[in-house]
Formats: sequence, structure tokens, C-alpha cells
Amino acid sequence: MGFIESYQKGWAFMKAAFGMARENKKLLAPSLYQVLCAILYFVAWVVALVALHPHWSNGVWILVGTIATFGSFLIFYFFCGMTVNMIDVHLRGGTPRLGEGARDAGRNFVAIIWLAMVSSIIDLFARMARSEDSIFGRIVAGIVESIWTTLSFLLLPAIIIEDAGFGDAMKRVRALHKGNMLLIGLGEIGVRGITGLIGIVWFLLIFGVIYLDATLLSGTTAIVVGVTVAGTMFALFAAFSTYLRMAYYTCLYLWAVDVEKHGAEAPAPLPLAIALDRSRRVAA
Repeated sequence: MGFIESYQKGWAFMKAAFGMARENKKLLAPSLYQVLCAILYFVAWVVALVALHPHWSNGVWILVGTIATFGSFLIFYFFCGMTVNMIDVHLRGGTPRLGEGARDAGRNFVAIIWLAMVSSIIDLFARMARSEDSIFGRIVAGIVESIWTTLSFLLLPAIIIEDAGFGDAMKRVRALHKGNMLLIGLGEIGVRGITGLIGIVWFLLIFGVIYLDATLLSGTTAIVVGVTVAGTMFALFAAFSTYLRMAYYTCLYLWAVDVEKHGAEAPAPLPLAIALDRSRRVAA
């Protein structure tokens, strides 16, 4: 697949995924709630640290940072799990509900905890590798992070859709991958590329807003307006990116499972079918 074709497929998938969201705007809600909860979570950490004004050793700071990172991953994966449930229900012709999505994520909370724990450990490894004066270590850290990010996004549908524990989800994804079912390259590069391009444009707009704010306003007013507008724009992009990635991996997983059962001609979920120039929707 060429560079241009990959981006075209990514663009097609993005339009189809947000077409689902236009049909049912509730699909976007978990991603928005996730960003809001994450902001409140980190604000609470900052307030607590400012109030305590601790003088901890480097080891304690690393431990506290890892605990904070674990909490952020836990929030992220819980709401992503809700998104997976609601997209799955929507694709199967049902009516997605926030409450049911939350209950499904709650039923699989132990597996989500394991997912957050492993992600925290990998994040700690990556940060330590980057802190060393070693280009090789940084490259390895980036590769490990990239592989794990992709794997974690594939594990979530296995955990949520099939109510699999963390270990069983790992086995399930590995089995699908060995069977050449997970053709990640068909759209992963394109989806990431489109997200990155939109992110660049969006962050340029954020900087433009900050510049205009600093030029036209002053003092406390400038700070309040700048932080509010820029923060809101950043939160919207984060929600957009999260929803798009989870929509892609949910569709990919559903298709992989269907191909496993019915062969290579199994219908892909509609957003993925559009991106791959297939016209058939996943069976209800």
C-alpha cells in the first residue's frame, strides 16, 4: 500500500467513523468524559502536591509519578472500554447507551486494571530509557511504546466484547494475529497519519488563539481567556483522537473475528468497509 493510498483510506475511515457519530452522538460522549475526568484528575494531583510541598527523594518521586500514571491509564481505558461497547452495539443494529457501556467496562474492570498496570510499567521503562544519554535506548523505548499502544487498543475490544480476562485477551489477540486476521497495516498508518495532520493544524490554531489573546488582551483576563479557549480546543482534539482510534480498532477486531469464523470474504464493519472499498456491513 502506497503512502497516498494509506492516507486516503485513513481519511475515508475517519469520515465514516464520524458518520456513525452523527447518527448517534452518544458515541462521542465517553471520549469527552474521559478528557474531562483526566483534566480533573491531574488538577487534583497538582493541587495535592502544591499543598503538601513534598521534599521526596528521586525514588519516591518516580513511585508517585508511576502511581499517577497508572490512574490516568485507568481512566483512559475505562472510558475507551465504554466506547468499544457502544460502537459494537451500534454496528450490530442496537441502541448504544452510556449506562450499559459503563456497566460493561465495570464488569471487566479487573482486566482494565491489568491493562493500566502494564501500560504504566512500559511508560516507566520508556521514560527511564529516554533519560539516559543513549540514542539506542530512546529508539528501543519508542518501538516498545508503539507496539504496546497498538496491542492495548486491540486488547480492549477482546476484553469488552468477549468479556475476556487480561491473559485470555492476550491469547485471543495472538491467535487472531497468527491466523493473519489482523491486517493492521490496511488502515493503521492512514488513521494515525490523518490524526497527526489534523493535530498539526489544530495546534497551529491553538497557538494562533494564544497569540491573538496575548495581543488583544492583557493581565488576568488574557490568562483566563487563553487557558480556557486553548484548553478547550486541546480537550476536543484529544477526544477526537481517542474516538477515532477506538472506532478503528473496534471495527478491525470485529472484522478479524468474523473472518476467523467465515473466511476472507466476511463482511467488514461499515466504516472499515468504506475505507477498504467494501460495501458489506457486519452481520447483525
